[in-house]
Amino acid sequence: MEVDNKSIYDANWERWSDQKIFGPASRWLRWLVAQNLEHVDAATVADVIDVGCGQGATTMMLAERLPDARVVGIDFSDSGIAVANRNYARANLSFHADQTSDRLDLERYDLATCFEVLEHVDDWTGFLQRICGASRRYVMLSFPTGRMRAFEPSVGHLRNFARGQVEAAMSSNGYRTKNVFYAGFPFYSPIYRDMCNLLNVGTGDFASGRYGFAQKSVAALLFVSFRYLSSRHRGDQFCGLFERK
Repeated sequence: MEVDNKSIYDANWERWSDQKIFGPASRWLRWLVAQNLEHVDAATVADVIDVGCGQGATTMMLAERLPDARVVGIDFSDSGIAVANRNYARANLSFHADQTSDRLDLERYDLATCFEVLEHVDDWTGFLQRICGASRRYVMLSFPTGRMRAFEPSVGHLRNFARGQVEAAMSSNGYRTKNVFYAGFPFYSPIYRDMCNLLNVGTGDFASGRYGFAQKSVAALLFVSFRYLSSRHRGDQFCGLFERK
């Protein structure tokens, strides 16, 4: 499958920025990330790298929840980094355009995160190996699993993962599973994901542009349905924390 992820994201980060801030799936993912952070010994985390940080909303959350750590966000999209630098500022936070994720090979970190990225990467096993090698202790990942919808290539997806597929790869890279969610049934998936497919969110205007009161209200209701009415242990959204063996 031929997908030009850099062109897709360079062209769209400006109009997708509110979606990442207010959108129900993004807000819910940050909540799942926060739940996994409860299993991290924050006192041992001095350095964090967020790989594929996009427009920076989740990276900012990491910097807020780990205020004593230096948090670095990297992304191959110049426009994503531009939006991140414009919208988010903290003394312990920085964003950097990094076309080939060179910072993974130049430094080591106590926590390496990579959210909603592996499904976009052709050689995901090699990329995951680099992420694991860059961490001294923790790796946190998220990605979609289950059935791939027709709209997903338009947002750069090359695959959805099978249950257990990445955990096996993490084990082979020297990490044990510390806490994992397969979350979202039924409101996130299949209901919301099928709605996104019907509305073709990758190219349509349903979830793009500036969010007004109506969009924020609908997004908030959907977020509530994901957080409070959907399972954290049955579903297609993976969010997992791993610790070096």
